[in-house]
Amino acid sequence: MLSLAQSFTDSNLPIVIIETDGGVPIPDEPKVLGNMKIIWHQDGSRNYMSDIDNPEFLNYDGRIGIERRGSSSQMPDKKPYGFETLMDDDITNNNVSLLGMPKENDWILNSLAFDQTGMRDFLSYELSEKLGQYAPRRVYCEVVINGQYNGLYVFLEKIKADDGRVNIEKDGGYITKADKTTGDDPVAWRMIEHGSTGWWPSYVDFIHHYPKPDDITPAQHNYIKSVFLDLDEKATDHNTSITDGIPAIIDIPSFVDFMMIAEFASNVDVYTISTFFHKDRNGKLRAGPVWDYNLAYGYDEFGYRSRYDVWQFNNQDNNGPEFFNELFETPEFRCYFAKRWFELSSEGNVLDYNVLCSRIDEIDEWITEAIGRDNIRWHQMYQHDYYVEDMKEWILDRINWLNNNVGSYNDCNDIDLPPLVISRIHYHPADLDSINGNRLEFIQINNNSDEDVDLTGLYLRELGVT
Repeated sequence: MLSLAQSFTDSNLPIVIIETDGGVPIPDEPKVLGNMKIIWHQDGSRNYMSDIDNPEFLNYDGRIGIERRGSSSQMPDKKPYGFETLMDDDITNNNVSLLGMPKENDWILNSLAFDQTGMRDFLSYELSEKLGQYAPRRVYCEVVINGQYNGLYVFLEKIKADDGRVNIEKDGGYITKADKTTGDDPVAWRMIEHGSTGWWPSYVDFIHHYPKPDDITPAQHNYIKSVFLDLDEKATDHNTSITDGIPAIIDIPSFVDFMMIAEFASNVDVYTISTFFHKDRNGKLRAGPVWDYNLAYGYDEFGYRSRYDVWQFNNQDNNGPEFFNELFETPEFRCYFAKRWFELSSEGNVLDYNVLCSRIDEIDEWITEAIGRDNIRWHQMYQHDYYVEDMKEWILDRINWLNNNVGSYNDCNDIDLPPLVISRIHYHPADLDSINGNRLEFIQINNNSDEDVDLTGLYLRELGVT
């Protein structure tokens, strides 16, 4: 049920207008060429289609290459898209800042597939960001393609290695994902899924995201694979040695936060599908960024798996590799997970129920106008109000269940921290003769006591200063 004729003149959201060359349909692949304009009143006032040729209100006016993207998200009539911004030669990447996001050339238009609330992805990325982790930046918008209104979308950063995104060294950094193999990228290696037994066990497929499969060398492949296998071994042994155990391999705070959002939302895909990891040169393996949360917060288009009373790493479906469950079964990790949960869900904090409901209401008010138009076009969110209230009720049930099942953090509540202070940061100095200034950067750390401090196991966790 959809209406093809709709008058669309203005919006409280940015307006993205795409015209493919010759008006050709946008295929699954390869990308087709076209032009894109973004109408955006940066002062927050309304955006009008009549400003389509007004440079004052055009955030972008240039060439793109665009294709459909996603797997199950392509099932509905309303399609998601991936595109790159191009120079006028239709070949060279055009790194630009769009809708206030850092300069890049790879972008996504998320179609909100299966999500009647229109905010599950948006909210999840925002929560992860508030926990201090990088998550794809996002802006709601309304989209017009080849003269036809196409509905409400989320304009997203694509996950990639970049200073403004996953900030890892291009030389020696890695992004790996556990995911479906619906694209052209081959499986790099497989790991048995937790709980899988019998003659035909289930596997989790790992795929090289950066360097790309065509670019990664055998030595690089063997190295990053060995990191995951080492994690699996140490987690199974519950080895918590800071020199050769779990803490020596992974950035524990990032794994805690990643699993926190995954479990809080009860994401049915996470751990096996759309699950990213990244590692800086000489750094520890980190979990994230979070991705693909449209089947979460009590809603599952394909079953009844996003329940409030389960752990998703041990839910008999998409459990992920063994190490997620084994990490949680490691008392030290479980303690820090519990401590983080009660901190984040405390009154006034990020995962406090009242704070969450207030933010949901704010987002809802922001997009409600566009949802009305989207429903005329696609009838995709026709029960929007019901699902928003249902999600709030589910979140309350989830919080109560987690409070009763996450466990105690008494054993990790009082930790002796060494009296170290960062006393100097030498950032971005000028070049010195033939020496690149970046190589002259340093961070000075002082021991602010009269006692020796053992630095074993201490590291700078922020990407870029590993």
